[in-house]
Amino acid sequence: MRARSILLTTALLLLCTALLRAQTAIPLTPPPAPADTATGIEDFYRSRIAYGIGIQAGLLSGAGLTARVTTPTGLAAQITGFIITVGDYFHANVGGELQYGFVRHPDARFYAMLGAGFYSSTTSDTAKPGNRIANPFRFGLGIGYEWFASRNLAFDIAGAIHVFPSTGEVYPLPKAGFTVYFR
Repeated sequence: MRARSILLTTALLLLCTALLRAQTAIPLTPPPAPADTATGIEDFYRSRIAYGIGIQAGLLSGAGLTARVTTPTGLAAQITGFIITVGDYFHANVGGELQYGFVRHPDARFYAMLGAGFYSSTTSDTAKPGNRIANPFRFGLGIGYEWFASRNLAFDIAGAIHVFPSTGEVYPLPKAGFTVYFR
């Protein structure tokens, strides 16, 4: 009789354990991570407008401090400017760019750009008044690559065909910079 009670109690405990285990869903493997969200940049590109500031060095759309707005559609607008005065020497440049991202990956962006800029350098020298830059206006078209070193820091390099309407000269020239994005 005692063996029968032990056997019945054991069977009842096994049945209760099996029923309780059936009530919980314990995944044997972790769920797969969503595609392209390892750094959160994919979400950044496709879900909201992002703003960034940085430094750029190039002759197309200005050299100096830059501000960029990137939209979820792949379009970006950037303005760049710089002003310096040393003694009687004054230099200023301002420019802008429109960019379209063909490839927007979590680690990088490949884009086309259209830009224009104005450069001015003057001194108080009366022998040569006015702008000392022979080609103050320029515009161009090119391609660029932006690489994300982290979630908020990106480096970019681009090449563009520059057209100088004042003299009719055309040159392929590079541009480089970095941008810190605010998310």
